[in-house]
Amino acid sequence: MGFDAERSARIAAMQETARPTWEATGDTNALQQFLKDNGCHGVEAVFVTMGLLSCDLAEAQRAIFSAPCRDAERRFHNDALDLLAEAADTDA
Repeated sequence: MGFDAERSARIAAMQETARPTWEATGDTNALQQFLKDNGCHGVEAVFVTMGLLSCDLAEAQRAIFSAPCRDAERRFHNDALDLLAEAADTDA
């Protein structure tokens, strides 16, 4: 997936900033807490996680949405998907 130069630079910079935390702990919860504490959310958090864990999108999302510090994001995501499913059911 392509990003504009500014977003790509933010993702690359955050990967390098977060790398010591990931290498020291190997703990996805600690990584997500670090990212959250440093203002890295959403798509950027997903791509930083993918880069540091050398994983695919599904594994990165599991790491993010299973982290206790990302509970609000997980609930928002689940609520949004429920609303989309309800809308699809009423349109059918």
